[in-house]
Amino acid sequence: MASSLDYPHMEDHSTHDHGESSPETTEPVRGYAPNGHAAPGGLAVAANGVRLDPAETRFTPGTSAGWTFRIVDDDGAVVTDFEEAHGERSHLVVVGRDLTRFQHLHPELKSDGTWRVDDFALPDPGVYRAFVDIVVGGQPTTLGFDLFASGPGTETVAERPDSSRRATADGYDVELLTDEVAARESSRLTFEVRRDGDPVSKLEEYLGALGHLVALREGDLAYLHVHPEETEPGGGRVAFHARFPTPGRYRLFLQTRPEGELVTTAFDVRIRR
Repeated sequence: MASSLDYPHMEDHSTHDHGESSPETTEPVRGYAPNGHAAPGGLAVAANGVRLDPAETRFTPGTSAGWTFRIVDDDGAVVTDFEEAHGERSHLVVVGRDLTRFQHLHPELKSDGTWRVDDFALPDPGVYRAFVDIVVGGQPTTLGFDLFASGPGTETVAERPDSSRRATADGYDVELLTDEVAARESSRLTFEVRRDGDPVSKLEEYLGALGHLVALREGDLAYLHVHPEETEPGGGRVAFHARFPTPGRYRLFLQTRPEGELVTTAFDVRIRR
């Protein structure tokens, strides 16, 4: 299953604990976890004893092709045993380095340890960041790698608002109801999904929860992948607990399934000190 997002129309306007240390080490766990991130991930191609090894990093924009990658250990051996997190053994998130053109994909694992994505495409010329979420030996990890789509013409980098609290996609209006968010504090982010001015009657599960949220920090694309707290499916609202590590601008990509339709929206927030 996949979802993509280019430029949404926006207007200005699970109890996860982050920053804890792994029991075996004094270093914070960096990467994706069944209960959320302990620290930002995706800043390196190698972490926690494993490395992302893509077969190809350069693509023709707008052209679909099969794409494969492997996860190898420190000795170069291919890893073949992965644990599920949120119903999948890997999550692949691809986004342009200008924080647009969001895709969320679930590669298929072959018996030899090769991950494959069919009909993979980078829609426009530019540089993209690929994030791979995995759990190996109980260790959650997010690895990152740059991908390139070269072609005629010059990439257009769209301006983004300093802050946006409302977005529209596929006939649904989504609003971030939280006003102020401070760095290094546990924050509750609540979103409401409406159609024709009224909250939707029901949010259905996506990846075993009522919503899915990825936050990317502007500047280095540090990656936070958070799933929601327990929320009633009626009433059109879903809430997340998140802890942003530093002040600055972040782009939030929210995926929800109102009335059975997967909808992806984006929001810009400035995290204060």
